[in-house]
Amino acid sequence: MLRDLKYFWLISRPLNVGIAFLAFAVACYIAFYKSGMGFLGDVQFYATALTISLIAATGYWINDVYDFRIDRINKPDKAIVNAYLSVKKVLTFYFIVTFLILSFSLIYFAWYHKAYQITFVNFLSVFLLFVYASYLKRISVVGNLVIAFLVALVIILAGYLYHINSELMYTIAFAFQITLLREITKDIEDIRGDLQFNLQTLPIQIGIRATKRVLWGLYIFFLISCYLPFIIHYFQKGSLLWTYLILSILLVQLPTLYILTILRKSFRPSDFTIQSRYLKYLIVTGIVTILFLR
Repeated sequence: MLRDLKYFWLISRPLNVGIAFLAFAVACYIAFYKSGMGFLGDVQFYATALTISLIAATGYWINDVYDFRIDRINKPDKAIVNAYLSVKKVLTFYFIVTFLILSFSLIYFAWYHKAYQITFVNFLSVFLLFVYASYLKRISVVGNLVIAFLVALVIILAGYLYHINSELMYTIAFAFQITLLREITKDIEDIRGDLQFNLQTLPIQIGIRATKRVLWGLYIFFLISCYLPFIIHYFQKGSLLWTYLILSILLVQLPTLYILTILRKSFRPSDFTIQSRYLKYLIVTGIVTILFLR
């Protein structure tokens, strides 16, 4: 039993789930209609964070179920499903936990709090993650956009709970852009296994060189967008967010430029593994920077 729990913990990607929780907490801080950390006293914040974390974890479960053959090629040392956990066991726990999440959403959010938006987002997220794992992941760009959209939904939930403002809109844009960059980078990293199973990801359809050009364009747009909150805040409120700008340059823009130097020299799928890791760190440093939008 403890052995199974260990492997379920590993396929839940606890670091990624933790980042999603942190992003939601920062978004709530940005969206909270009063200054300070008052949202930490709100039970709905914790309930929503719990459902976000569990939906993200079960999304990884179902993704590993559909990808266990590909994972044997792309990351043989990390493959768990059908190696340490049977497909049947993972699917059984997936449907049980998913049923509990959606039941909780209906009872707590929809019936008790009349928060129909959160219930809808939870149902939509579970549905899209299942369709992504079973079908959309195999289609060029569409699967990448779906995952980026789902990450942006985590931030949007903070707006449903509290208040949607211009700072939150930038946070949504940041989450979408950085996730899309990472998903496309991971597609290049996993191209060998994807080719053997006839997936139609962007690198397979247009090649690694052309996909690098797409990434370059997305990175340049991302760097430009880092200045938008600074400019918009000045025109709206007449003050300058110097702390945000300095942190953005040091923690987000300079690391992005470093990734671009690595991207220029990358040609093999294995070259993109480290870029994928750097992008994960960039998500965390970006979250820290976003804290200073208020």
